[in-house]
Amino acid sequence: MRERPLLFIDLEMTGLDSRVHEIVEVAALVVRQSDFAILNSYYTKVIAEHPETAHPESIKIINYSPAAWKDAVPLKQVLLELSALAPDCILAGWSVQNEWDFLVAALDKYHLPYFFDYHLLEVWALAYSRLRLHPGVKKLDIQETCNIFDIAVERHKPDSDIRATYEIFIKLVGDGNNKNSAD
Repeated sequence: MRERPLLFIDLEMTGLDSRVHEIVEVAALVVRQSDFAILNSYYTKVIAEHPETAHPESIKIINYSPAAWKDAVPLKQVLLELSALAPDCILAGWSVQNEWDFLVAALDKYHLPYFFDYHLLEVWALAYSRLRLHPGVKKLDIQETCNIFDIAVERHKPDSDIRATYEIFIKLVGDGNNKNSAD
């Protein structure tokens, strides 16, 4: 378990239902467990195969448009790249169960093997255990937690969200003196 890399991952999707909606943006950080150093990072936009099924609010939140996604890549390619980037990893994220559901659906769709362990590392749960009684917390979400720890974040931008999630994780469990080798 301790030898597996952590894959901090954040997805943007065209909605919240993994049976209907699809992944359209991916950001990830590969982190070594021994010292929580960032070993590698990944970001890409993904071609939407069925934009007609997208939830209008989701499209608005992520600023999706065909022009902004002109350089997007196919989902199968993204899955293969993630698999090569962090084989046998443990998925980590703010509320990573949603990412898990979408990744499982996508891997099943393309008959690809799971490249991650069955354990999940939910940073939200760590934040809850540490901040649930904090007097400044009105709503425990990533933005509120970033405010408490003075971490910059641009919401619903997966590369910003995943870096903020990683920084929150370090504040919660790390010693704050780790070296990030791929920043």
